[in-house]
Amino acid sequence: MDTDTAEERVKVALEKIPGIQAVRLVQRGAFIRYNPIGITKEEICTLIRRAGYRASTFQDSKSGDTGVSSQ
Repeated sequence: MDTDTAEERVKVALEKIPGIQAVRLVQRGAFIRYNPIGITKEEICTLIRRAGYRASTFQDSKSGDTGVSSQ
């Protein structure tokens, strides 16, 4: 299996960003744990879009609140 996929490159790039604590790839998506003091949902979406992917739904693991950004 090719471990140098585009998704893996995005994961590695995201993990290097201050405020992002963990990235777990799943089929057709990713779970991203982050510190909202260090980075916002909107900033994460922008970074994902710049990498050529669609950022669509976030769910806060503590509160359960969700947000959608499909631009």
